Order: sequence, then structure tokens, then C-alpha cells
Amino acid sequence: MRNFDKQKLIADLEGVPPPLRVAFAAACAERQMPAYRAFASQSGLGDAEALRRFLDDAWLNPAKSDEPEFHRQLQDCLNLIPKEDTVNPWTEEATHAQDAGISLAHTLRTRISGEAEEAAWSAQVAYESLDNFVINRENIDTNLPDSEARVLSHPLVQAELARQQRDLDELRGVAPRNVRQVVAILRDRAKSDGSTFFAIEQNITRQP
Repeated sequence: MRNFDKQKLIADLEGVPPPLRVAFAAACAERQMPAYRAFASQSGLGDAEALRRFLDDAWLNPAKSDEPEFHRQLQDCLNLIPKEDTVNPWTEEATHAQDAGISLAHTLRTRISGEAEEAAWSAQVAYESLDNFVINRENIDTNLPDSEARVLSHPLVQAELARQQRDLDELRGVAPRNVRQVVAILRDRAKSDGSTFFAIEQNITRQP
């Protein structure tokens, strides 16, 4: 059974170039984007098209850069993340949209700073989003001794941890001439996986 070990993940991400750290973070955010789109469509809040543009730009331009435009994108992203004091009533859908926006913000920060820790944060948000989803969906009492193991062993959580490990494994040792090709593969696969991020039955059958 896989566990989420942030310190190990950071150490592993230190072993790949900054552009590939951006790709790893972007994949985590990409899988959550349908949740933001659904929230924006249902509530009329946020701007899914703007976040789509920011994420697409990160995929296309993953090289570390401190350009003012990238800082503007980050600030616009932060402004579009649903917040408890502006969304009433607060819903589970709003929580998932918030997580998607936060994961994207860490992706954009990764591109600006190149830091492995920022990319790891994007992965942690994806993991914790599913962690909370499983707790709520399965009505798990987190005060019980076996609750943590029940959540961690759930197919949805294990599927995401497997995807993160798969992405990381594929990014290791990528030759510079193959970066664009590998990033494109990660992007297309993450978009496909986004449709089943919260889909229990499909993830049970499609678990990597």
C-alpha cells in the first residue's frame, strides 16, 4: 500500500530539472480541473477559462522564469480560488474547486521558483482532496483507530498515489531533447485521468 511521504517526494523531485517539476505539479492540478469547472458552471462563480489558460501556459512553457507575466498569472489564479467568506453556502464542490485552484497556484509558483517543494505541495493538495472526499463519502469516523488506514487504502487514494509515482518515475532521466514529448504525454494522460479523479467505480477498475 502506497503512502504519501512529502519529504521523500521533495527529495525525488530535486533529482529532476525544474521544467519537469512544473510538469509533475501541472499533472496533479490537471486531474483536479474538472472539479473547478463543475463548480464554476453550477455556481456562476470563478473563471474556469482563465484557470485553463494559466494551466495550458504552464504546460507549454514549463521553464523556470521570474517574468512579470507569470507573477500576474499567479495573482489572478489566487484571486479566482473559491474562499469560504465569499461562497455561501459553502459546499463540497466548492472545497474541490478550492483544492484545484490551490494546486494550480503551486504549479505556477513552481515555474517561478523552480523549487521542488512547490511541486510537492501541488501533489499534497491532490492527495488531501481525495483523502477528505473519501472521509465524507464513506462517513469515516476519523477518531477511530483504523480510520487512517481505511482512508489510505481506498482505491481512489491509492490510484492518485500510483499516478504521482508513475509520473515521477517517467520524469527521471528524461533527456533534454525529449522534454517536450514527455511533458505532452503527461498532459494528455492527466487530462484523461481528470474525468475519473472522484469516480469511485471507474477508479476501482482503472487503478494503475
